[in-house]
Amino acid sequence: MLVFLRLDESMRQMPEVASGEDKSGTTAVCALISPTHVFVANCGDSRGVLYRGGGIGFSTQDHKPVNPTEKERIQNAGGSVMIQRVNGSLAVSRALGDYEYKNVEGKGPCEQLVSPEPEIYVERRQDDDEFLVLACDGIWDVMTNEDLCAFVRSRLLISDDLEAITNHVVDTCLHKGSRDNMSLVLITLPGAPKVSEEAKKKEQELEDLIEKKVTELCKQEGQVSIAQIMQSLADENLPNLPPGGGLTSKRGFVDQIFRKLRPDCANLDNMEEVEDYGGLVGNLMFLPSTSMQDKLASILEISRSRDDSS
Repeated sequence: MLVFLRLDESMRQMPEVASGEDKSGTTAVCALISPTHVFVANCGDSRGVLYRGGGIGFSTQDHKPVNPTEKERIQNAGGSVMIQRVNGSLAVSRALGDYEYKNVEGKGPCEQLVSPEPEIYVERRQDDDEFLVLACDGIWDVMTNEDLCAFVRSRLLISDDLEAITNHVVDTCLHKGSRDNMSLVLITLPGAPKVSEEAKKKEQELEDLIEKKVTELCKQEGQVSIAQIMQSLADENLPNLPPGGGLTSKRGFVDQIFRKLRPDCANLDNMEEVEDYGGLVGNLMFLPSTSMQDKLASILEISRSRDDSS
């Protein structure tokens, strides 16, 4: 806990923060894995989830202003919770930074409207521990703990490439409608599923079937959109779709086929997607190139880690 408090205080001394130029904040979730235990520290609404023996072993709890203990602290510091936000503005009740919510005189750092105090979880490791996921709210906004873990597990059965799996998770969340920053850390443990030839075969059969259906739809005369294709595929009730991800997780694969077979229609779809992302894309379009790259990196930040200890 002291590390979080010291980090929060040191961040306050940064020139751009001390001057008031930067008023932002961040959530944080981190893990330490020893030979016998998993330690997770969480501050805010990023989340850590341990998948064990085919189910959720444990999950951190998001720090939201509406939580009774969080709401009590906020009110004791002279604040209020409106529209599920601190003073009607901030959606999390614990964070690093956000110093405009940490200036109540006579209150310690953990008694402020927004607290930098993490919640610590200690879990003894078990032989059937499969993997640990650490992710920010851009992921959890569109996938439940169960859905994300089921999807990750299904991908581990067809590939041991963690970079490809985390990329697939982020893409799936984008297609599910997430509009927030997305960061994801995937740590596999000794009990993680191994690549299965049977699972790979079913995956290939599914993609062959999708390609056949998309090809048939693209042969139709006139304009066809990716939305129409996805709806047609949804009506087909395709077998062996990835659990937790469903047909949405195959959107990228469908896109590849669609762009190859109907580039004329794909260009129109590109314009529609720009409109769908609205202000996000608009803000990026007017940034200098270096800033744009930095902004994109913050929107799609993917981290991978792997623990092969036994």
